[in-house]
Amino acid sequence: MSFDMKSAGFDRFLERVGDGFTIDERKKVNKAGSKVYQGSMQTFLNEHRSDRKYQNGTKHLADTLTHEITTGGKYEIGFSKKGKKAYIARLLNDGFDVRNQFGGPYKHVAPEEWHDFFKRIGDENDERMAHAMSDEARKVIKNKIE
Repeated sequence: MSFDMKSAGFDRFLERVGDGFTIDERKKVNKAGSKVYQGSMQTFLNEHRSDRKYQNGTKHLADTLTHEITTGGKYEIGFSKKGKKAYIARLLNDGFDVRNQFGGPYKHVAPEEWHDFFKRIGDENDERMAHAMSDEARKVIKNKIE
């Protein structure tokens, strides 16, 4: 088995081990990693919160951060529909093209501190997420062995 792990077969090894996990166990492991990501995303959004009051029950982007569990045990983090502002997160993350009334040159705007913040927050917390997930996976495996 150690030969498999050394010869770039580590991914295959993990897939074989992962096949033994039930959906509930996968949810536990994925939840541990998503908590780290969601906490960092919430902190980032709260740092950029303004004091502006919204009308018509519209919520601030930071208040609509949510997660959803898929049938395969994955956690997806995003923004809920009730805030009606999820499109703003996409514009801030991806940037947008400026349009003017004269049809002049269009410029792509990507706010520097927001540009690719979904990916950047994931990259910054990759180690912490992996550590949290591996700790949870160890607990699951330990419970299976006992």
